Amino acid sequence: SRPLGPVDTPVFWRVPLSAATTVEQIMTHCYKMVVAGTTGSSDDGKVVLSKNVSDHLTIYTLENGAHYLNVDITTPEKIERAKDLGLASSGVADVILTRYLYHAADLFENTARTGRCFTVLRHPVERAVAMFHTLRTKGKLGNMTLEEYADSEAEDNWMTRMITNQMEGALTHKHFDVAREVFGRKCLVGLTSKMDESIHRFARFFKWDIDESIRSDGGGRPKATQKPEEKHSCSKKLAEDGVNVHNYPQKALSKDSTVWKKLARRNKYDIELYEYAEAMYYQQHVVYEQAGR
Repeated sequence: SRPLGPVDTPVFWRVPLSAATTVEQIMTHCYKMVVAGTTGSSDDGKVVLSKNVSDHLTIYTLENGAHYLNVDITTPEKIERAKDLGLASSGVADVILTRYLYHAADLFENTARTGRCFTVLRHPVERAVAMFHTLRTKGKLGNMTLEEYADSEAEDNWMTRMITNQMEGALTHKHFDVAREVFGRKCLVGLTSKMDESIHRFARFFKWDIDESIRSDGGGRPKATQKPEEKHSCSKKLAEDGVNVHNYPQKALSKDSTVWKKLARRNKYDIELYEYAEAMYYQQHVVYEQAGR
C-alpha cells in the first residue's frame, strides 16, 4: 500500500454492527476530527441529523466539543448531493464515514483528492446473529426464531454486495473476485476482535497521533492542545468499552450448530472476504511500520 499523501482523505467503510459507532466516537472525541457521515446511531449523530442541511458546508460543533459536517450521506442519492456541495474537493472533512463504499468513490471524481479506505470487520455470522437480535429488539421480527430468520430474512453477503453495488439478484464468484480485488487494493483492515490494536494502527498510518489537535469548549473556541498520549488513552478506553453496545441474553452460537451453518451458507462470499481480510490484517503490519518511520 502506498504511503499516505497530503491530499488523501480517510474514508471509513461502515459495516453495520461492526463497531462503526465506536469508531465514530473515537474520531470525534479522542482525535477531535471533523467528521462527515454519521448514521445517527450515537447521541451525537442524532443531534447532527436533526439539524437542517444547508446549501453550504458548515461545521457543527456540539456542546461536548465534537465536530461534524452538515452533510447526510446515508443514501447514494445523498452522497451525490454531498458531491455537489464539494465534500471531498473542499478538504474540510478530516474523515468521511459511509456504508456506501461503491458510491463514495464518486465523491473524489474530478477532484485533486483521493479517498483512502479503512474499515473494521466482524465475522459475518456473528454480525448476522447481532442483526437478528437488533431487529427483534425493535419489534420487526415478531416471534421469529433465529433459525427461521436464517432461513428467510437474514442478509446475504452484505459486504460483497455493497462493494460491487449488486444489491439484488444472485451473486457469483465473479462478484466475490471483484470485491476481493477492490478490498485488497484500496482498504486498510481492522478487526472487532482487535479493536484497540486496529485503531492504533489507523492512527499511526494516518498520523493522527502525531498532529496535536485542538479541543473545543463547544463554542468553536480553542481550549487546549491534545497530546498524542491523551488521544491513545481515550481511544483505548472507547475501543475496550464500546459505544452503543448490544448485550443479548443468549449464549454464543456454536460453529457446529445448524443455525451457524445456515447463516454461513447464506453468507459464503462474505465469509471468504472476511477470511481474506483477516489475512490482510496480519500482512498489513508492514504498512504501519513504514508509516511510523
